[in-house]
Amino acid sequence: MALLYLLALIIVALVALVITRYQRSRRLKTGQQPPAGFSPTDEIFTDPTTGVRQRVWYNDATGERWYEPTNDPRP
Repeated sequence: MALLYLLALIIVALVALVITRYQRSRRLKTGQQPPAGFSPTDEIFTDPTTGVRQRVWYNDATGERWYEPTNDPRP
């Protein structure tokens, strides 16, 4: 019974790892254009989970925010 529990725990951990890496790779893709209706803001921040500097784009119609990796040195 303990072996079955350990196997299930390993499978759950592997699935979580794969999902996390997939989501992170989608966030870090560069060269993407912001969707239509978005305009850049002056907000630039460092993502605490990845350490990547991000520029914020904003859609006035929906209130949605879109993040773009940037090399802008502003704090």
